[in-house]
Amino acid sequence: MAEVKETELEVAFKLFDQDKDGLVTTEELKMLIEKVGGCMSEGEARGMIRQANKDSNGGIDYSEFRKLWAIVRGEEEDELEIREDFRRVDLDGNGFITKEEMLAVISDCDYFVSDKLVEAQKCIAELDVDQDGQVSYPEFILVWKYRKQ
Repeated sequence: MAEVKETELEVAFKLFDQDKDGLVTTEELKMLIEKVGGCMSEGEARGMIRQANKDSNGGIDYSEFRKLWAIVRGEEEDELEIREDFRRVDLDGNGFITKEEMLAVISDCDYFVSDKLVEAQKCIAELDVDQDGQVSYPEFILVWKYRKQ
């Protein structure tokens, strides 16, 4: 598995730990997948939590989260391809995609024929799970892997 930067892990943990109590639960995992437009059964969520939960307390704390994040990211080849797509849009390499970066990428693309600023805003809105105005890699991969097409 590719090495994950600590800052990426922190951003991902904050995204998963929706009630900010320091634990990621089965319910929070399911809610996050639903928030990105996907669907995860109770059994799937419980299974993922169980694989990463070293102390069997029913929740994933930050020290256990690296394992859950690896499970969520999935196979290395697929994850590397997704990460490369993210880097293509993260023009300044700071780990976040902004509306301006999305607009710059869309401006060079003939696929979008309508107002490119509107398209850039729409893309960011679809990917920005925590609605902070920018897209982190954890948000990007969650939408990429779990949103139903």
